[in-house]
Amino acid sequence: MIDLQRLGIFAAVADTLSFSLAAARLGVSTSHVSKQVSALEKELHARLLHRTTRSISLTEAGEIFYRRCKAILSDVSAAEQEVLRRQDVPQGALRVTAPANLANARLADIVQSFMASYPGIQLDLTLSDRFFDLAEESIDVALRVVDEAPMNVYARRLCRIGWSLVASPRYFSKRRMPSDIAELAQLDCLSDTKITPRDMWTFVLNGRSKEVRVEPRVRCGNSEWLRQCALRGMGVAILPDFMITADLTEKRLVRLLPRYEAQPQKWLYGIYLPNRYLASKVRLFLDAVEQGLR
Repeated sequence: MIDLQRLGIFAAVADTLSFSLAAARLGVSTSHVSKQVSALEKELHARLLHRTTRSISLTEAGEIFYRRCKAILSDVSAAEQEVLRRQDVPQGALRVTAPANLANARLADIVQSFMASYPGIQLDLTLSDRFFDLAEESIDVALRVVDEAPMNVYARRLCRIGWSLVASPRYFSKRRMPSDIAELAQLDCLSDTKITPRDMWTFVLNGRSKEVRVEPRVRCGNSEWLRQCALRGMGVAILPDFMITADLTEKRLVRLLPRYEAQPQKWLYGIYLPNRYLASKVRLFLDAVEQGLR
C-alpha cells in the first residue's frame, strides 16, 4: 500500500512545481522530498514528473495521479477534522491572512484571548492586503474588508467597517472647523489613494450621495500612515473607524461633519474554501473575531 506521507510530499511538489518550495512548505529537506518522490515513482512503476535542470512539470500519468492524490488527501484531512470536531478540541496549524492595518489596530487582543482559550492551536498569520488563492497558499481563513464577498468561496460577514472624516484638534487651532463638505476643498486633505483614487471624496446625507473634489496635500495608499499625519496636525483624513476608536476617545482626533456618512462603508468577511463542513478551529476563530470587534 502506498505511504500516505509520500502522497502528501508528491502533492506538495505538484502544487509548487518545485522540490525546494515543497520542502519549505513541509519543513523537510529538499533531498528528502526528492527521494520520496523517486520512491513513489518506483512503487507505481511510472514516471510522474519531467525533470530538467531548470524546471519540473507533470507527466500525463502525473496529472492523473495528482488529481486522485488531492482527492484522497482531502478525504483524509476531512476525516481527521471530523474526528477533531467531534472531540470539539480544536488543534493544529491555523493559517490566517488579514489586512495589516486591521490586524495592527484590533487583532492582537483578539488573538491573545483566542490562543489562551485553545492552547492546541498554532497560528500562522500573514499580514497583507493581497487576495490570496486560498487553496494554492493552503490558507484556512482570510479576513478581508470588501463591499461584498467574492465568488467561489464561503464567506461569513463579521461586522460593518465604517470610515469617518477626522482631524487633530491642533489642526483647527488657527482655523475654523468646516460646516459643510463643500469647505473641504479649502483644507489640507490627506487622501487614501486606495479608497479615493480620483481625489473625489464621497459622503451620504439623508440617503443621498454627495461628492466633493479635493486637492490633497498628501496622497498615500496606507491608512495608518495617513492617521499618523492627521495626529500630527497635517490635515483632515477619511480613516477606518477600527483604527481611530482610541484616538477619538482620548481626543487626539475629532470627528468632523458627523451628520455626513463618509464613504466607503464596507464589511469585514471571514473567507474560507468550500468544504463539507467548517473546521472547528476556523469556526471558533471567526467567532472570536466577530465578538472581539463588536
